[in-house]
Amino acid sequence: MVDVAEIVSEISKSKKYSDVSLSVVERICHEMACKYSKKKEILKAAKKELHIIHESFFATDSHKDAVALIDQHQGETLLKDKAVSLQLMELHSSTKERVVFANDIYVFLQKHITPNTTLADIGCGFNPLSLPLLQIQPKCYSAFEINQGTIDMLNLYFNKINKDNYKAYMLDAVTDVPDEKFDLIFLFKLLPVLQQQKKGRAFEILNELKFKKAIISFPIKSLSGKEKGMEEFYSSFFESGLSPKFKIIEKNILGNELFYVIEEIK
Repeated sequence: MVDVAEIVSEISKSKKYSDVSLSVVERICHEMACKYSKKKEILKAAKKELHIIHESFFATDSHKDAVALIDQHQGETLLKDKAVSLQLMELHSSTKERVVFANDIYVFLQKHITPNTTLADIGCGFNPLSLPLLQIQPKCYSAFEINQGTIDMLNLYFNKINKDNYKAYMLDAVTDVPDEKFDLIFLFKLLPVLQQQKKGRAFEILNELKFKKAIISFPIKSLSGKEKGMEEFYSSFFESGLSPKFKIIEKNILGNELFYVIEEIK
């Protein structure tokens, strides 16, 4: 019988995945152990899954380069510097796609953010580093990720810009959601990743989260730039699967992303 704990330990000690939440690694290894009987097969499948949901978004020194750039600046300067923000966004493949279209995207997002907004960014990646692109920042910003390196880097950034109500936390969104209720929740390109790991999770998480509004996005091009009918697929997937307890109040295509704004019907 395969010792799954041994596989978890081996993956967690590897350089590529040492920063990934242990609970995520454990969950994926146990899922693969239900599909495969040999250690080699389980290990290979688990690493493949981790690459898809995590590693594919990062360059080799993404966190190191981000920390070095953040350390070069102080407080108000860093918060107002759009050029540095765009440089930081370039270090993560998901936010890198937004750079060319940043003005349109963040003007769109700004419509839903006031100085009193409490915001949660789930599966945030490097998106919190885009704060200088917003003319008005939210009152509170809770960022959630599965990578400790990302969490540490974001908390360094939040400290640098003197935002006491901004904090990054570890969260496996496949199994958990924050307890708090938020005015606004970002779920950028996250639902397809959740759906891949657990069928039905894309809509399950919306029912579990507590919010006034949520802004959800889907990729309409692959990381290599190919369209592959993704806009039509995700439009149909989301609009047909969304619970009737929610209504879509806005739909927009900006850059390589399809955005939806939803709220609960009262």
